[in-house]
Amino acid sequence: MMRKIIFTCCLGLAALCGYSQTPVGEIRPGEIWPDDKGIHVNAHGGGILYADGTYYWLGEFKSDTTSVALDGVTCYSSNDLVHWKNEGIAMPVMPDGSYSDIESGCILERPKVVYNKKTGKYVIWFHLELKGKGYAVARVGVAVSDKVTGPYRFVHSYRPCAGFWPENMPEEYPSA
Repeated sequence: MMRKIIFTCCLGLAALCGYSQTPVGEIRPGEIWPDDKGIHVNAHGGGILYADGTYYWLGEFKSDTTSVALDGVTCYSSNDLVHWKNEGIAMPVMPDGSYSDIESGCILERPKVVYNKKTGKYVIWFHLELKGKGYAVARVGVAVSDKVTGPYRFVHSYRPCAGFWPENMPEEYPSA
């Protein structure tokens, strides 16, 4: 009797595992993950925000040859987290010679987008290193937009907690 129950349960489980609705696709680690145009998704260090029934992925646009920002922050949208539509550059970097904190050639990393209910704006927070300074300035950048897909307007950058050591940090460590 016990074997019959186990066999029936296994058969039912196998039937459930074999049942599927229309497949939504696959994510294959180590392989190219194409967007709606067949181009590899380029949104490094990014974050995903769910808004109005759609997922939005904003991240760093990276080239094959350098880690500095050449284009800015890209935006992709998806209904299923597998198929992504390229919405374009949501926050472009400024042209070379503009003297903006987010000038082409700066290091702009790990952008994260949030919605500010009070202002009705989308806000991107990101790590920023000024052009030509390497990792010496350790700044935070802020940009805002009326739409999650952009365009985002750079507001400012600053060094949080400048001059303050974290709790229990030994004094012999040099400051940046």
